[in-house]
Amino acid sequence: MTPADDPQSRAVIDIAARLFAAFGHDGTSLQGIAEAAGQDLAWVQRRFGDKHDLYLIVIDHAGRAERAVVEDALSALPAAGPEEFAAVMYELSERYLDFCLDNPQIPALWMHRWLGDAADFPDLEQAYSVSLINDIRDAMRTAARAGLIDDQVDLGLMLRTLIWSVYGFLHGQTIAEAHSVSTDPRARQRLLAHHRQLLDRMLRLPGA
Repeated sequence: MTPADDPQSRAVIDIAARLFAAFGHDGTSLQGIAEAAGQDLAWVQRRFGDKHDLYLIVIDHAGRAERAVVEDALSALPAAGPEEFAAVMYELSERYLDFCLDNPQIPALWMHRWLGDAADFPDLEQAYSVSLINDIRDAMRTAARAGLIDDQVDLGLMLRTLIWSVYGFLHGQTIAEAHSVSTDPRARQRLLAHHRQLLDRMLRLPGA
């Protein structure tokens, strides 16, 4: 993947991510990205290749950023005992929500794919989102074997439930009709409280 190693390249990748998030890969042109970035089309092609190449770069940057946040939040999990485990899971939920609030284009990229966008790239979920979910699941399985959480829970589906709720929170209508996600902290706190309740009840967290 082409790194964003200069301000112009970083700006193009950021604008491309926002356009792909708004209109999907299939509804975005390389010419439109170049114009929005204030760059010549030929320069963008020399730097990034065609639209497919740039899309893969955008997804790679998004996937790496998402993984960095999750792995940092999970770094305390191996040493967590019964008293700390719930706090680590709450922190993971909060960090992931804040990441999505700060980078709404990333959930939007994946949501476009769920709706059939960029069908020419069928393996991206497996390489990024599925692999990340599996890594979290495997870390939590260790906790389940240690008796820290309910070992009968489908951890993969539990994690997807949390992700789906964040995506719906950002792009759906139920909560957004009552609260502005970007300006009202009560909306964020409402979802975090809901996540804590889900985690407590599904995992039977210590001290819940």
